[in-house]
Formats: sequence, C-alpha cells, structure tokens
Amino acid sequence: MEHRADPASLAHRIGHGGVASVVDTFYTRIQHHPTLAAPFGIVEDWPHHKEKLTHFWWVVLGGDPYLEVDYSVPMKHFHAGFTEPLLVDWLELFGQVQEELLPADQAEDWHHLASGMGMNLARMNAGIAERMAGRRA
Repeated sequence: MEHRADPASLAHRIGHGGVASVVDTFYTRIQHHPTLAAPFGIVEDWPHHKEKLTHFWWVVLGGDPYLEVDYSVPMKHFHAGFTEPLLVDWLELFGQVQEELLPADQAEDWHHLASGMGMNLARMNAGIAERMAGRRA
C-alpha cells in the first residue's frame, strides 16, 4: 500500500532533517542524563537506534514510511524499566531539545503529541506489570 503524507503534516512542517536533528540531539543527551542513561544503556548501536527513531517520529508526525520496522513500543519500554517518573524526565529533556532546535509552534505541537503518547505508554506498561504480577501470584 502506498502512503501519501499530507504536505501540511507536522512531519513536513518540520522536515525530515529537522526530525533527524531533534532525535540525534535528544538521544545523544540521553546517554549522559542522570536518570535516563541507565534504562537507555541497553541500546547497543546508537546510530541504528537513532535512525529507527527518526523514522518512527517521521511517520508518527505524518511523513511517509521509508523503512520496514517492527517497533513493539510497549514491550520494549516495559523491559527497559520505563516508569512514569522516567517519562517526566524524558518529556522534560525532549521538550528542551525541541525548543532549542525548532520554531515554537512546531516544538509545542510535537511535544503535545509526544506527551499524549507517553502517558498512553505509561498506562500500557502499568497494565503489563499488573498482568505479569497476577501470573506470579
């Protein structure tokens, strides 16, 4: 199936280079962050990770997919120890990078989307943890 992204999408407003720049800067900073470095320490190949996440955000923001990737977002984050306090730190750092690198309206729109996704992910991970605890009981 061929996708045709809306040229007015946030992806196209930011541009692929802008998305890549935010992702690269953000994940470079994560590697040295006081609370986020440890859970992201499982990443073995940072250039590949950044490439996949650039694609992920490009598509989430309305761009056409150009890679075949299975993201399995909830389980990957669950196994990495993702928690709501880490989400707060993640969103704060992500917002800082977005504000530094993007016009205010683009940074705000992307951050709003990421915040909603993060809260949904936190709820999913809490549900996974409850189900797994129930199996052990």
